[in-house]
Amino acid sequence: MNRTTKKVLTFALAAQMTVGSIMAGVVAAEPGENPIPGTPYGIGSLYNSEVPHVIINQVYGAGLTEDSGVLVSHGFIELFNPTEQDVDLSGWSLHYADRGSNAQTGPTLGWQQLDLTGVIKAKSSYLVKGKATGSANPKLDLADKGDLEWDRYINNKGLKVVLMSNQQPLDDVLDINPFQSKPEGYVDMLGTASNDKGSTIDGFETEYPTGSAEGTSKKKAVRRVDFKDSDNNKADFKQVDYETAVGVELAAISPRDGSDGDWANMPDPLALETTSLPTAYAGQPYSVTVTAAGGVAPYGFEAAGLPAGLTITAEGAISGTTAATGSFAVAVTVRDGNTPASVLTKEITLNVQPYRAVVEDQFEITKIGEYSVGQFSADGGVAEIVKFNSDNGRFYLVNGAANPPSLDIVNLGNATGKLQKEKSVLVQVLAEKNGFTFGDLTSVDINTTTKRIYVAVQEANPLKAGKILALDYNGNLMAEYAAGIQPDMIKSTPDGRYVMTADEAEPRLGTQDPPGSVTIVDTKSGQSTQVYFDDPTVIDDLVHIRGAADPADGRIKSKGTKEDAYYDLEPEYIALSKDYKKAYVALQENNAIAVIDIESKKVEAVKGLGLKDFSLAANALDVQRDGAILLENVPFHGIYMPDGMASHTINGQTYLFTANEGDATEWPGRTNASTIGAMKGLLNPDSEAYKFLNGTSKYDSVEVVSDMGHDGLYMYGGRSFSIWNADTMELVYDSGSDFETITGQRLPDYFNVSNSKITMDDRSTKKGPEPEDIKTGIVGNRVMAFVGLERVGGFMTYDVTNPQAPSFVNYTNSRVFLNESGKVNLDTDTGPEGLEFIPASLSPTGLPLLLVAFEVGGKVGIFQLEVTKVSLDRKTVSLTAGGAAVKLTAKVEPMADGEATATWSSSDETVAKVDANGTIRPLRAGKAVITAISADGYGSAEATVTVSASSGGGSTPSPEPTPEPTPEPTPEPTPETPVFTDVSGHWAKDAIGKLAKAGILLGKPDGSFQPDQKMTRAEYAAVLNRLLGLKPQQAEAIFQDVPNQAWYSADVRSLSAAGIISGFPDGSFRPGSEITREQAFVLLYRALKDKLDVKAGPSAEYTDEADVSAWAVEAVKALTQGGVLEGNASGKLNPKQSISRAEIAKIVSFFVK
Repeated sequence: MNRTTKKVLTFALAAQMTVGSIMAGVVAAEPGENPIPGTPYGIGSLYNSEVPHVIINQVYGAGLTEDSGVLVSHGFIELFNPTEQDVDLSGWSLHYADRGSNAQTGPTLGWQQLDLTGVIKAKSSYLVKGKATGSANPKLDLADKGDLEWDRYINNKGLKVVLMSNQQPLDDVLDINPFQSKPEGYVDMLGTASNDKGSTIDGFETEYPTGSAEGTSKKKAVRRVDFKDSDNNKADFKQVDYETAVGVELAAISPRDGSDGDWANMPDPLALETTSLPTAYAGQPYSVTVTAAGGVAPYGFEAAGLPAGLTITAEGAISGTTAATGSFAVAVTVRDGNTPASVLTKEITLNVQPYRAVVEDQFEITKIGEYSVGQFSADGGVAEIVKFNSDNGRFYLVNGAANPPSLDIVNLGNATGKLQKEKSVLVQVLAEKNGFTFGDLTSVDINTTTKRIYVAVQEANPLKAGKILALDYNGNLMAEYAAGIQPDMIKSTPDGRYVMTADEAEPRLGTQDPPGSVTIVDTKSGQSTQVYFDDPTVIDDLVHIRGAADPADGRIKSKGTKEDAYYDLEPEYIALSKDYKKAYVALQENNAIAVIDIESKKVEAVKGLGLKDFSLAANALDVQRDGAILLENVPFHGIYMPDGMASHTINGQTYLFTANEGDATEWPGRTNASTIGAMKGLLNPDSEAYKFLNGTSKYDSVEVVSDMGHDGLYMYGGRSFSIWNADTMELVYDSGSDFETITGQRLPDYFNVSNSKITMDDRSTKKGPEPEDIKTGIVGNRVMAFVGLERVGGFMTYDVTNPQAPSFVNYTNSRVFLNESGKVNLDTDTGPEGLEFIPASLSPTGLPLLLVAFEVGGKVGIFQLEVTKVSLDRKTVSLTAGGAAVKLTAKVEPMADGEATATWSSSDETVAKVDANGTIRPLRAGKAVITAISADGYGSAEATVTVSASSGGGSTPSPEPTPEPTPEPTPEPTPETPVFTDVSGHWAKDAIGKLAKAGILLGKPDGSFQPDQKMTRAEYAAVLNRLLGLKPQQAEAIFQDVPNQAWYSADVRSLSAAGIISGFPDGSFRPGSEITREQAFVLLYRALKDKLDVKAGPSAEYTDEADVSAWAVEAVKALTQGGVLEGNASGKLNPKQSISRAEIAKIVSFFVK
């Protein structure tokens, strides 16, 4: 039958039969008496794949160019003869086609043909070896294998292979899929796509392998299952992985050639299945059984080199208890039951570590919500810094994935589920003025005193100064200030007076190193000052100052001088003293912290942090990339090099908390990153490091610095967090090896992995889990520290209430390491960069929250501390000095089986005392915060008590303002007769004094009143509620943007219940917005219209009366007729303008006698 007749028959049958039946029965060869041996043709020479025939058994390719990193020395095509007779392949041929590129889809190129020679013996293989892959260190070396060589690469991105019993060329058009066309001499075919998602191939038997679990790659081949041919490539072949296969498995899947003979019926070579031993712990019982495969059972075992206390039985059971610690080379020998016996000895490392008890969480931390920017990146920089605004319940996120980077504003709401972005602030548009070219948005901070959002912006030119932008809560530009070069972290003092940036000034171009600085902006004067490190006398000897780079190789090989610090110091992070007078600045690459006096704008000191001794038992770490969790002591040192830093004052002492990440200098022509392999030959022979490393190379890949001399070896970072005395910079506490101990216990399969590389132990030779940011917060009456781990992911929580003896509390890691296809997952909670703590008093759930920005995964996770919850029946209480007592009721929801009781305290017992039952007794005018703490110390709730002077004047004035610990925008205490520093001579002085004395208007922390500052809607609600003394309402959400835990929520609820406020049509109240004059008039009228003495006759006329909104006309008319309102000198009311604090004092004082 010729090709034309055969085609007609094939297409005619296709109209009547299924594809499967066509494949099974179509004629494919000239009928003859005897089909060619080894071909799939039976009676009548009809094609039948069930007839035993030579098959394509395995195909592997590594791509179309050399690649030194691949695992196999050559691409290959393995044939197998399952028949009972030898088959002469002379006159046979192989045909191959791929796309000629790395494309994963699309048509293949034309067929290439290899004519075969020789014989494939019965039950044996025939190996066609392709062009060498270029592998530098092949795991499978085929140099001495093969029956025939083919001078071409075998691809890994989809291919077709056809075996023919003749040497006729295939037609590039008619035979795109020879399984369908069945040219004369067709024997077998494999068509496979790659392991990429969506990969295809245009020729195959029925179905083809594709995707991560089936297709080919540089690490994975496809191999036939049990020599079966069902004419379905997808079903007949399975993926084999040369990366993970070892020992017996590797031997079993490796291709054979003719020299292996009848291998299918022979036992596999004797091999040890056990390739590694689990870690043993000193003083703890140990038990493991080694196993063998191949050869002839039974097996007998022996072992040499076991540490004292451990033995092995003939059956391979290793057991016992050892007191030794260290790494032991154990030579395991196995003998099989063959005659003569096969013997195999293999060395396996047994690591014995000091025993570390399993570390348990003290309470749970649960992920309850998430915001995603919709992108992720292995390079990070997507979701970076996050800050929460307690005034409006939003968080502000530096979104580095946007083009250009933007500031996302997200409503936290009830903090659960998938959160949505409200808007993006296009910072580039705001910044690019006066010749400034936007480079990057690096950081954000929020100041609820001044109602400002501050962002740091870098110039595109890394040698030019950046900017600080001051925005309102909606992202509108209010002011801008000059910053230093490359402003990174931004920080404002809580009183709003100063804004600072850490100006990193890295030598990004390699040729110039600009001076690092700290920018201090005085928002009162508008002056911006860059503070430089130009005084060598304040720099101590421990500061790591880098010297000049060697022009030959760009490596820094020596230390610099203190004069070099002007250019070399790189500010990274800023923390503040409790009184806001000092700034503590982390200088990461310099392993130091600078102390700056903010008011004088002067560097007081630059203190080096010293070194961490890794030879101490508490500081053991894993420094080998050996696929095992091995925490060992080595005679090296760690350079703390903190990234994130926080400050907290405990019992009157300020402490600094650092996340000891470490950071290498790696710029064009300037680097100090090296390895032990490169540095050990330069070591002083008398040094402990030299003695330790002499004769071994297993530590050669460990990353170390090159500019610290040759008396020791110095690694980047401490793999820990530390606590420092802020006054002396002395080390108070370091978490030692906790992070690797805990992650090793919790995530053994992902120990020390990276973000895009999840091979276990990947980061052990570098910086391990890599602590990134650290934040502290108050939980009940406990101080907590939260530390993000940038590489393995998750965050550690410690109780640091006692800074000398912190205790581990929790490790939470919500990262999903593999996606549905079994590949590295980046669309997950990976790469924690910025942390933000929200205390229970400000949390919409009533429990503390931690916001975590994942810079690689592009998400912000909302995590809730599942601690005891305490809530009070009211948040604010208004009392009269000497008047009746009021009882607060606390609801306590304890953790587990804890006690549902609370302990009460007052922040100022001279103003108000509270007894053990929560009963408050008012003593004198002022404010106090009443706190209820749960019995376990983890839960708390607060109520603000305002005590007004009695009408009889019987209260005792306070000589000093009472500190106000609540987070209100105007949190200052008010003495009975306050004296403000900035109202003398002001037109509203008397009105301000009257309302301050009555406890209705409050001052600022610095003793000022700021009469001309505009008032927000939340602040005005508080003023009206204090004026009216309304009864507190149930904590129910009235407006979507008024969280129950916000300081002003009780005021808003009370006014809403009284029908005084109703909000906006969209259901919002807009608490952070400045209130306009006409809005203030309407709310005042609703609150006090029954107290107005409205005069008969027309009201006064204003020149801008037409500007008054229709809904405000009645209120304006009544307040004018009642003598409350009057126009300005020009006769204007200015109804649409924002109203000031002084103006509020004036109109409200009308109703205070």
